[in-house]
Amino acid sequence: MGNNLSNGRNTKILLAGGVLLLSAVSASWSLSEGSLNNHECYVSITAREMLASGDWIWPTCNGMPRLQKTPLPYWLVAGLAKITGRVDEFTTRLPSVVFGVLSAAIILYFVNQWLSFRIALLSASVWATSLAYIRHSHNARPEMVMTFFIVLCFASFYSAIITRNRRRQVVYMLVFWVSFGLGMLAKGPAPLPLVLVPLFFYVAVFRQWKMLPKLLPVAGVIIFLAITLPWPLLIANKLNWNLVVWKHNFVDRFFGTYSSGNKPIYYYLYIMFQFILPWVAFLPMALAAPFYRVWNKKQRVMQFLWLWFVVGLAFLTICGGKRQHYILPIMPAMCILIGILLEDMIFTRKAYTSQYAAVVLRNHIIVIIAGAVAMPIYIARTHSELLGGAMILAAAAIIVTAAIAILFAQRRAALGCSAVFVGIVVLVMISYNSLTNPTDYNRHSREFSRKVAEIIPQSEKLVAYKSISKRAVYYFGSVIPVITDESALYRHYEDGDWVIATGGSLEKLSQDDRFRRVWYKEKAERLGSGDTDGALFHKSAAVIKDDT
Repeated sequence: MGNNLSNGRNTKILLAGGVLLLSAVSASWSLSEGSLNNHECYVSITAREMLASGDWIWPTCNGMPRLQKTPLPYWLVAGLAKITGRVDEFTTRLPSVVFGVLSAAIILYFVNQWLSFRIALLSASVWATSLAYIRHSHNARPEMVMTFFIVLCFASFYSAIITRNRRRQVVYMLVFWVSFGLGMLAKGPAPLPLVLVPLFFYVAVFRQWKMLPKLLPVAGVIIFLAITLPWPLLIANKLNWNLVVWKHNFVDRFFGTYSSGNKPIYYYLYIMFQFILPWVAFLPMALAAPFYRVWNKKQRVMQFLWLWFVVGLAFLTICGGKRQHYILPIMPAMCILIGILLEDMIFTRKAYTSQYAAVVLRNHIIVIIAGAVAMPIYIARTHSELLGGAMILAAAAIIVTAAIAILFAQRRAALGCSAVFVGIVVLVMISYNSLTNPTDYNRHSREFSRKVAEIIPQSEKLVAYKSISKRAVYYFGSVIPVITDESALYRHYEDGDWVIATGGSLEKLSQDDRFRRVWYKEKAERLGSGDTDGALFHKSAAVIKDDT
């Protein structure tokens, strides 16, 4: 008996480790290859300037205060840079990788407690192979860090509600309040509505009002405020309580009067289908499933997850300011629901028959093969230079699909599931190498800015005319002051400073005979959906051969 228990425990450890390894590969493959985009550079530049100044309270980006976002992402990157010795693509994106893998670990741990180990494995694997996870674990924006803490909030809260052990309940609620506070530091105040609004509906719908006094409402709020308030209070004091920047970014953005993005009311309805890829066919099923009694004891968990997802989606929908990444913190709930459906469809078959599961598998096989055939044809017409990579990806997709079909036909469900998840990650790896990295739209800015850094002596100063992208600042390696007044710009130029200009600013400066262009490059910057040229101007430097 003891050996059997030990073997079972070891098997679970190996399986859980395999899922976390899958999550890590999915999150980190080709992490440093792609250049940072403009929003990622807000994080990298701010962290770099924190290290340079030694001031970890007052963040700056390109020498200007960066107070729109809370500081935890900057602190994480700066802390890693102290270890690695530099701020680069790897250190900037690594926090998203780490917290992405940790979010999968949270799903494994808590879903195993609520339901079963098999459902936990499937749910974590669905999350780790979803487009939402893959895209944002590769991105330095604070969304994945915040998502981890929000997932931990929901998981610990539900465990506290359902446990009968008071000691565990206290521990879970302490975890809830600490993760809630850290989520606010990751990207406040977004966790406030994304956590509290769905939980309010859960308590109201299931009439859990009597539980509230047991959830550490006083001590928890004190812990939450102790984590959340010090940084904004320090900043507010430095600003003499002129908090207009926070009003714009938090209040006005919610009502859509500041940086609304002009998105339609149904915007998140198609974004949620995009983010759940390749599990998109299961999303409508997961939205309907919690209302069927066939699930028995699973139903309450599913209804909790449904409220987490649907109420969060409804709140984001009524917000005036919409961005696709805002939906990320609610996607783990959908992934767990899909994990429950998959477990029943493949193994338990209480809600879905084997015939229905076979139809779902067959339809997926047909769609994948059709997509694998159509993709190279589309690539050949639009990006012929990527045709070789597209052919490799298409062949790999067909091979993986065939292997999955064979395993399920032989009724080897466990191996079939493993092949599905491993196959998706393999296809992701091939996609990054063959398609994503070769079409890196930010590479022109990286090359241009690094060349600028080579041309300009370190002892001399560079200023930008009217605007400069954060990519250019990051890859140049130091602050580039932006000068909007032409008279002030000319004084800098006369004093021997270098001037950089791109896009429309370049066109205007090139028409001014007072400024002498010494270097020019096509496709120097990414503006909107297209590339624009860039150039350097200097009073006396030698002209460098045009790179056209």
